[in-house]
Amino acid sequence: MNGKSICIKIGLCLLFSFLVWNVSGGYVLAADHPILYFFWGEGCPHCEKEKEFLKKLHQHYPELEMRWFETWKHPEFTQLADAMRHAYHLNTSSVPMTFLGNWNITGFRSDDITGIEIEQQVIACIEQGCFDGLRKLGPRNIVWLIQDQAARKKPIGWEQYPASIPPRSNEILQIPRLIQVQSETAMPVPQTSPSEQSSSVQPSEISAQPAVPASKAEVIEIPIIKKRVALNISQIGLPLFTLIIGGLDGFNPCAMWVLSFLLTLVIYAKSRTKILLIGGIFVIASGIIYFLFMTAWLNIFIFVGYVKWLRIAVGFVAIVMGIINCKDFFFFQKGVSLTIPESAKPKLYKRMRAVIHTSAIPGVILGTIVLAVTANLIELLCTAGFPAIYTNILTTQNLSVIQYYLYLVLYNVIYVIPLAVIVGIFAWKMGGRKVTEKEGRILKLVGGLLMLALGLILLIKPQLLMFG
Repeated sequence: MNGKSICIKIGLCLLFSFLVWNVSGGYVLAADHPILYFFWGEGCPHCEKEKEFLKKLHQHYPELEMRWFETWKHPEFTQLADAMRHAYHLNTSSVPMTFLGNWNITGFRSDDITGIEIEQQVIACIEQGCFDGLRKLGPRNIVWLIQDQAARKKPIGWEQYPASIPPRSNEILQIPRLIQVQSETAMPVPQTSPSEQSSSVQPSEISAQPAVPASKAEVIEIPIIKKRVALNISQIGLPLFTLIIGGLDGFNPCAMWVLSFLLTLVIYAKSRTKILLIGGIFVIASGIIYFLFMTAWLNIFIFVGYVKWLRIAVGFVAIVMGIINCKDFFFFQKGVSLTIPESAKPKLYKRMRAVIHTSAIPGVILGTIVLAVTANLIELLCTAGFPAIYTNILTTQNLSVIQYYLYLVLYNVIYVIPLAVIVGIFAWKMGGRKVTEKEGRILKLVGGLLMLALGLILLIKPQLLMFG
């Protein structure tokens, strides 16, 4: 081995050691005071609530440094948010996102819930110390880019609240809290903040309201255990929205037409058992197929994340589909129409008759499932509007992945209820009728108006669709 190769290897080892030192323990990444990273979006109501809380938090703990990044209108900070999200192994791209040392949280419910969690982490970092979250991003050059952005005098989309006093001594274990919970009531009580310190937040900017507003309407008492519990009424917003959209989507003329026509043919068999069997399988299969369809939409929106152009695209599509459906009320199936095309109906008739004439139970089950798949694929254009709008709105909420899917299950259970009612009526009366053109027009108008309204909200004021 010649001297040149030895020098090269020694040089590479030294370079590697230098990089490892800078990434894992160098002074550039060390934090002598807590540094909180906050990613938010303009127009996000949850973000606004957390911003107000963080301002009060910074005034109470002036040794805390905060760095805020607006991500919805500034793609450069969206990239940083994604890097932090992957580094902390988060599966959601929702805002607000808060990072402090090795800890993080997504979403902000209220001062007395999420706020307490954040404050506890701040106290832990002050007492025990914690590293700069940017250390998780790896190579030093990434950190340099961020620090360069932070060094600009008035960068757009970035706010910094520097630490204004040296860190408190580790011997001080009892630090006054911004929010304290009374054991008897389980309700947080605001405390007086310490004497005014120099801070990037002026006293006039701090809300005069208590840290935790708790009106009588938001507090209930449980008689048995004599406890008062905070109840956020706005939390029912998303379930109620799911009920409305899923229910209206269930009154879909396309799906109702297929099911009604199928059961009309089954009536001639004069068997309630066969009506319930074929109708029940069709409803269940339709619900599962619709759930998979909505899951695909959900994963697309989760993968892409919150991008302004995507929201605009969904809003524009909703408006177009809403106008077409409203048009069908006045000019039914004239011009462009979101209905089952006449060319596809003969194929559906053929499959329906094949199901009716099958005597073996396994054949009936399989034939009904195939019919449900075929019918749902044909009517996708007829029904695509509400699932796309709903899943897009769903991904803007501060929910876990499991909660996303639970809401999809709820939506689809509500969606199949009108179809299940039709099956029950046919089985009970041994007869029924198809949806008339007049009824179809009304359903189209109601659905079209709601689509139009949701599309306009997505374009003009999307924060209205962010529920408590």
